[in-house]
Amino acid sequence: MTSIWTFLQITIIALQSISLILYAILPPPWNGTVLLVTVILSLLVACGVWIWTHRTSLTSPLQQPFLSSNSLKLFEQVFNDLPTRVYWRDSELNLLGGNHAFCRDIDIDDDELSGKSDDQITLLAKSRILFDRDQQTLANQHPSCNEEIELELSSGKRWVEHSSVPLYDEDGHVIGILGSYYDISSIKSVAEQMERAKETAEQANQAKGEFLANMSHEIRTPINAIVGMANLCLKTELNQKQKRYIRVIDSSSQALLGVINDILDFSKIDAGKLSIERIPFDLQDVLTSLADMFAYKAYDKDLEFIINLPANIPTRLLGDPLRLNQVLVNLVSNAIKFTEDGEINVAVTLLEKSQQQVWLRISVSDTGIGMDEEQRANLFQAFTQADTSTTRKYGGTGLGLAISRRLITLMGGDIGVTSGVGQGSTFYIELTLPLQDEQDTSHHQYLMQKLEGVRVLAIDDNLSTREMLQEMLRSYRVDVRVCRTAEQALTLYQESVDEQEPFDLILVDWRLPGMDGLAFCQKIQQQYSGEQRPKLVLATGYYVEELNDKARQAGVADILSKPYTAATLGRSLSATLYPSAEQPRAVGEAHVRVPDSIRHAPVLVVEDNEINQQVARELLTSHQFNVDIAEHGQAALDAIARKRYAIVLMDIQMPVMDGLTAAAAIRAQYNYQQLPILAMTANAMSGDEERSLAAGMQGHIAKPINEDQLLKAIVKWCVPGDYSAEPADDAADYPVADTATQTKVRYPQTKGIDFDAALARLGNNVELYLKLVAQLHEQYQNSAMKVSDFITRGQHDSARRYFHSLKGAAGNLGLESLQAKAGELEKFMAEGNIDKVADQITVLEKRLQHANQAASDLDAIQHHQ
Repeated sequence: MTSIWTFLQITIIALQSISLILYAILPPPWNGTVLLVTVILSLLVACGVWIWTHRTSLTSPLQQPFLSSNSLKLFEQVFNDLPTRVYWRDSELNLLGGNHAFCRDIDIDDDELSGKSDDQITLLAKSRILFDRDQQTLANQHPSCNEEIELELSSGKRWVEHSSVPLYDEDGHVIGILGSYYDISSIKSVAEQMERAKETAEQANQAKGEFLANMSHEIRTPINAIVGMANLCLKTELNQKQKRYIRVIDSSSQALLGVINDILDFSKIDAGKLSIERIPFDLQDVLTSLADMFAYKAYDKDLEFIINLPANIPTRLLGDPLRLNQVLVNLVSNAIKFTEDGEINVAVTLLEKSQQQVWLRISVSDTGIGMDEEQRANLFQAFTQADTSTTRKYGGTGLGLAISRRLITLMGGDIGVTSGVGQGSTFYIELTLPLQDEQDTSHHQYLMQKLEGVRVLAIDDNLSTREMLQEMLRSYRVDVRVCRTAEQALTLYQESVDEQEPFDLILVDWRLPGMDGLAFCQKIQQQYSGEQRPKLVLATGYYVEELNDKARQAGVADILSKPYTAATLGRSLSATLYPSAEQPRAVGEAHVRVPDSIRHAPVLVVEDNEINQQVARELLTSHQFNVDIAEHGQAALDAIARKRYAIVLMDIQMPVMDGLTAAAAIRAQYNYQQLPILAMTANAMSGDEERSLAAGMQGHIAKPINEDQLLKAIVKWCVPGDYSAEPADDAADYPVADTATQTKVRYPQTKGIDFDAALARLGNNVELYLKLVAQLHEQYQNSAMKVSDFITRGQHDSARRYFHSLKGAAGNLGLESLQAKAGELEKFMAEGNIDKVADQITVLEKRLQHANQAASDLDAIQHHQ
């Protein structure tokens, strides 16, 4: 290029010199013509030179960069100071240059790089990844995006983020590659450390959750025993000081149990292990359970406890009743804790309704200490209470409301509070809950038919309660009047008598200003007789045993515990106005009263143990239920396919098909209202009730069977109807004990055996009891050989079920020490601890023999009476 440029310069000079010489030599006018021509030629050559130089100056950086040392120096000067590694290649992918940082990475001097291939550089020859990426960029003629690659460099293996772009000439042809990368090893190392830290934290969380679950179980087991024994002790003959001491033990144990449950739930939510179920439930049942739980606490503080569920609100919903109940329990517990005087009001409001779902607000209002704005702002934070004085005075973990908020959030709802200092508080939750396909109102319709047109006078000194009662009774089409005092009620009742339309029933609160409820009932009893005397129902904040005799003398037909719910109120009024001729009920009767609407109801007992079958049959037939028996879950499904039942009592652990599987199969065909299922099982450990509910059962009754608890659950869930008095399929020849003619038996005092409880389940039928104990002894003697045979065959689950069945049967027969040992062996089998089973199995045999001997003693005593 330099020679051409020189030639052009000489040409222009020559033309200019020749033009001057010819101008001097030639005569005019030739000299002028020649001069003009040479000037024009010089101008043409100059223009050509200018155009060629201009084009060359624009394209030379791209035409000669890989061949010119000047161009290479230009790149080096631009990129040398950058921390990013930069290099460039020609169209053959030979390296033509790179900045200092790149040369250091590949361990080569800057002036030795030009023209070398990757194979000629040791570090690049070991790994072709850089070459392969640049080759791909050259072939595709598109820039490569930032990609993480690992390179072997002079400083060792490093992670880099690499990019490369093609270089083009003026005609759009690719003439090389410009590449760059920067070191991300430290960033990637931090990311890996964070990932490892995250995994470690997750493992720690899992370990923490397992630890908390195990510890909570280990702690709850003895605490439950303390609570249970305290409650049993309170039922014995104690002086006032002893009762006070035992109540302190009970309340302290309950408080500790609440703290443990709070911490466990909070940990589960924090770890994302707690899920919300969507199962059918009845909102009225949730509120009834709430009333049962807190009636005594409210009564003990002389608080009015009100539950207001309007009749126009659908109650058959889909959701998680267990967690909803947990939130409401927390809110009501707090309301009672922080309220010294006044009332607690749980109210349900229908915000909106469609064909598929309802929008509900459930509020818990109190007349307690209230809160200021700052306290409200921190209220839902974990481990936070209103202030430190709150913790000192009232106790608690500060987790209840934090857990409640998270649970409601998981349900897709919202929770909030309105409050003022000294003005009380109102906590509310708003939920959207799907409706069940069928809104079964048969029980409400049944009570409505019974109570329609009945004239009722309700007396209560609390305004909120009067308003709620009026609305609730009107939902049954009852003609209701309300008043505040007994004195007003006497006037109203006399007016109704004068008008010859006396009230059919008077519902009176026990505690009233002025004349109390009992005195009012006594006055009515004295002043009126015959058709003018109304039925009387006495309401108390909590059932008080000492009221029984006084209430009976005052003519009270029923004692009703507050707070009222629509179901309990309707049943009480119906039973009082239309008592059964077959089973009249005396006030203060020890057992739960079975309403007429479920008398002779067909009940299916699903139980594999023959002894437990007979105990359940004896107990239920004594209350005029018709009982069928199924030996396992599949037999239960077959029985249900043949016959309509009002309720199913389901054992859990059974051969062929267990109770959980059977319950799930029943739920696939029948909803909760069509066929209720109650778990009746020896599985009473933590989590067993949740599994029963998840399988589609409505309740969980632990063995040994508690008569009052069982009847209460049956009355609550059993489907009402007009059942015939026909006996069950296999009960026609089964003798029912006549408890009215049973002779009082003096039972032997034997350690580890509770004859009283066992015979109470059997209606004091000693002959049947002795038969069942003998049957148990025959069935379970030589247990060591039987269990050994199970274990030898690898049938560990059969061995565990063997102990489980013995535990339930022994418990129902009052053989407490035998029951405890069978439960212990069942636990060892579940844990796979065969050695401990072998060590303890002989103890089981001894306790079985002890039970058999005690039964013989009982038989001997009976024959001498």
